[in-house]
Amino acid sequence: MKRLNLPKERTFIGPALIWKRVAAFFIDITVINLVVFFPFRKLFRGIMPQDYSFAEAYGILSSTSYSGFLTSVSLVMSVLVIMYFYMMERKMAQTIGKMIMKVYVAGDNSGNNGPKAWQLLARNAVFIPMFPFILLWILDPLFMFFTKTNQRLSEILGKTRVVETYSLEQ
Repeated sequence: MKRLNLPKERTFIGPALIWKRVAAFFIDITVINLVVFFPFRKLFRGIMPQDYSFAEAYGILSSTSYSGFLTSVSLVMSVLVIMYFYMMERKMAQTIGKMIMKVYVAGDNSGNNGPKAWQLLARNAVFIPMFPFILLWILDPLFMFFTKTNQRLSEILGKTRVVETYSLEQ
């Protein structure tokens, strides 16, 4: 068979576009809502009937009998969320949302190496519902808009970035 001398497709790895990252995150949140949070809904409905006012609901939830229980349940839920991101990014460098948007997580600030375990834990610390990690809920995404590489604060600390492969057409 005769070989054709076709030019090789030239590709490079660069920072993922912000809109793709945001879309991937919303897809992941939808998956998490269906898989992780949905089973807990019935539990919370039993604690808090819907006909309470905000003040009554706050009083019930802040009582000592429920506060420990709610803290435990929220920690379990956050561990499940962290495990979703950790396991998907560890095995495939992508979550379901990142797969759909064709972006992935790269470690060591290069597109060649997959992220290490400590890097994935650092980048997903934003999902821990305790102080000071709660501050990351606001600071973390803001960093993405003010860095050249569109990195979140937790990605900078974890030395990871979300990238995509670009192709140069001739």
